Amino acid sequence: MSFPLDDLEARIALTRPGDTVRGLSFAAVLRLVHQRLGRDAAERLRAPLLPRSPVDFFSYPAVDFLRLLAFASEALQPEYGTRGAVLRACGEAIVGTFFESTVGQTLLRLTASGGDPKRLYSNAAASYSTAVSYGQREYQALGDKRVRLSFKDDLLPVEVHEGILAGPLAALRREGRVRGTERRLGDSEFLIEWT
Repeated sequence: MSFPLDDLEARIALTRPGDTVRGLSFAAVLRLVHQRLGRDAAERLRAPLLPRSPVDFFSYPAVDFLRLLAFASEALQPEYGTRGAVLRACGEAIVGTFFESTVGQTLLRLTASGGDPKRLYSNAAASYSTAVSYGQREYQALGDKRVRLSFKDDLLPVEVHEGILAGPLAALRREGRVRGTERRLGDSEFLIEWT
């Protein structure tokens, strides 16, 4: 199977031994493939990476998650049209699965009172640190309805994060947009605005 992520090998080269991603992210991407292409397709993507279905709060190698994204983007591209659209959909699936979980529901209740997305985004660094073992994230408020998140030493493509970061707006039923810019491989910035 080829790897359609142009920079997959470069991203794998950024990983360190011990870099992990929670099983919830694996499960979300596999569930998206299952919903769009069926159980057999999801099993074909999982089998080379994991001996069995991932457990949400177990940690798995980040290299395997990068490979899963590559496999999924190849398999789903006919459904979504572009690699970027597939990767955004994977990010949306991850955050959607998180918000369906008990932890995600609790976070929504605790931080989203009043429907202000800033409260959720201000917790992004902590949320990401529970989902992955690598990277640093910084939050900056830029006004009432605008924030910036900066990511350093991150492994995922910008489009995955765009999908993830659109999740709080969708959960709060707010109109807005997320624009990601990769400064260099592993370092990116996201401008999030809403009405």
